[in-house]
Amino acid sequence: MGLGVGFKPAFPIRPTGLRRRILHAIEAGLYWTGAGALYVGSFRPRGAAILGYHSVPDSSIRRWIDPRYAVPLEIFEAQMEFLARRRKVAGMSDLMVALERGESAEPGTVVLTFDDGYRDTLELAAPVLERHGFPAILYLATGNVTRGENQWIDRLYSIFQLRTIHRLRIDGPDQSPLDLGSEEALFEAYDAIAGRLLVADGSERERLLAEVEAQLRPRERAPRLTLSWDEVRELLRRYPGFEIGVHTRGHADLTSCGEEAARAELDSSIADVTRELGVEVKHLSYPYGRSNARVQEMVAAASLRSAVVGEPGSLIRPGTDRFAMPRIEVGPEMTRFRWQTCGAYPDLPRALLGRR
Repeated sequence: MGLGVGFKPAFPIRPTGLRRRILHAIEAGLYWTGAGALYVGSFRPRGAAILGYHSVPDSSIRRWIDPRYAVPLEIFEAQMEFLARRRKVAGMSDLMVALERGESAEPGTVVLTFDDGYRDTLELAAPVLERHGFPAILYLATGNVTRGENQWIDRLYSIFQLRTIHRLRIDGPDQSPLDLGSEEALFEAYDAIAGRLLVADGSERERLLAEVEAQLRPRERAPRLTLSWDEVRELLRRYPGFEIGVHTRGHADLTSCGEEAARAELDSSIADVTRELGVEVKHLSYPYGRSNARVQEMVAAASLRSAVVGEPGSLIRPGTDRFAMPRIEVGPEMTRFRWQTCGAYPDLPRALLGRR
């Protein structure tokens, strides 16, 4: 269907690198020539693919959300229709039960996951999933839900998107202001600030965001994009196919936190969900997909059953580390979506190209 072709965010994001575009072109060729289907038919590679979503916006809110973390609603609908025709969708807890029994999912099995806690998960994605009878899991960054606060990356994006000033001074060795009228300078400034915000603690994030906003003076403020606790309760009431997991309280990179801070992030998010929803928390999505052995041991000690990482995707089978389960970040390109869910990905390109 190719609904991703021609989709252009109003604020430009740095384009995909040449090597990655070449790899994607090779994979598209494997899909359309039937090599993927032949591989699946011949080798029957069993295992489930975990698919990661963030926001599923419609046209009324798309301009507020960094497009790298958004699959437009019309494309999401096409993806779900494709899954209904050609794939099998399983719930996260059902997958874990099967793995604990030593069972592997049949080729083409996927698990749907959503990070952060966007309102469009309730308002737009959930009705589509209900129409197809699909289960899913929502990993909440509980501090944002409690404060009714948008994700920091979307706050930064909307400031840049709706700026009225096109010069920005960033703290560092070079104090000269950047002219954001240049596309390259725009990329560099956005990437540099996002990189600092990613590893900052809550107070430093707020300070940096306030500084950037004061300099760029956006002409509008974004609406609330994050679910409230009442809306999460509504989600569970109206759409019982949803499970709730955690994404830490402050959307913190657990690998860059000290042990005490990391443990507090994890424990407080579990406590928030237990207090507000009265449900047992079983699953975690690591913020930014980042984990290490220390963090994984901490997650296991918290009596969780699974955690997903952002490493290159692979099929989930018995023997996969349940506290480091690779997840595929879903984008808007339909051919790539078909390929990533067919059962041949990533084993076939890995075998052919000798790479992850």
